[in-house]
Amino acid sequence: MSKFDQLAKEWDEKPLRVENAKKIGQAIIDNIPLSKDWVVMDFGAGTGLLTFYIQPFVKQIDAVDNSQGMLDVLKEKAEKADVNNINPVLKDLEKDNLGENKYDLIISSMTLHHIKDVEKFLEKLYKALKESGYIAIADLEEEEGTFHSDNEGVHHFGFDKEKVKELYERAGFKDIDVFTVNVINKEGKDYPVFLAIGRK
Repeated sequence: MSKFDQLAKEWDEKPLRVENAKKIGQAIIDNIPLSKDWVVMDFGAGTGLLTFYIQPFVKQIDAVDNSQGMLDVLKEKAEKADVNNINPVLKDLEKDNLGENKYDLIISSMTLHHIKDVEKFLEKLYKALKESGYIAIADLEEEEGTFHSDNEGVHHFGFDKEKVKELYERAGFKDIDVFTVNVINKEGKDYPVFLAIGRK
């Protein structure tokens, strides 16, 4: 059982986590012309905090995660809320195929720092998007490695916003905008969170 499988049951009980997903979700709604015809992927979806925020505005969301425990909680939540346009998908983001020309929008909250090779991964996401599709990834701005109490599985201590813009450009994205959407205050320390939007 992975660390995330163990954490799944209590994942939604942290107000900071819920609040962060709301701010990211709202920024996506405010900056991308969502459509009821759209098929979306939320990668690293976890228990679906961001998925549920975006779900009412689109046709379907593939909630992709590598933790069965997280996806079980997400499924349970969807059933309770009678939401039927969320499709939980168990996949290893870096190893498994994510499809081609499949999605109108790809979203994510706080997952990119768990991806080893970000450049290669963004190329994969570019392929998975339909022509003119949007990408919206939120993660921590650069920090000293103090955000997580345990850095196991953390490959990057946040990201420099200019560097993210560069990585997007290298993967082929255009109309790029990278801006701060939230500041998480943890034990008296501020951790800004960015949202990076681009188009294929």
